[in-house]
Amino acid sequence: MKTVNLITCDNVIDAHLIKGRLNSEGIECFLTNENFTNLFPMYNNMLGSGIQIIINENDLQIARELLKDKIQPDNTHLVCPHCGSTQIVLGFGRFKWLKIFNIFLVVLAMFPIGNLKPKYYCKNCKSEIK
Repeated sequence: MKTVNLITCDNVIDAHLIKGRLNSEGIECFLTNENFTNLFPMYNNMLGSGIQIIINENDLQIARELLKDKIQPDNTHLVCPHCGSTQIVLGFGRFKWLKIFNIFLVVLAMFPIGNLKPKYYCKNCKSEIK
């Protein structure tokens, strides 16, 4: 049987909660990169790291439907606190050039300077939504 990566989590708590939810529905799964992610949290989301939840390819559609809120979060209810806009998207936001420069420094230094995760931001005023 072929296995596929269902989702990648940033921490062990989320990964085990999802694993327990899948197991309770009869979907067998296992975790990879758990120790690496716990030992080196500064490498999360760099080069595919993070705790990966692996499932059987036959269970992929059922698992995606079960974890729809985790895989594709619903951001339609988000409203910008600064301008009141509902145009909220996931990305690097206002200081994109600074974050890209940070990635360039990380590649040169071969050591992570910071964790650059995409965040929700307003398309109108470019402010980050927390």
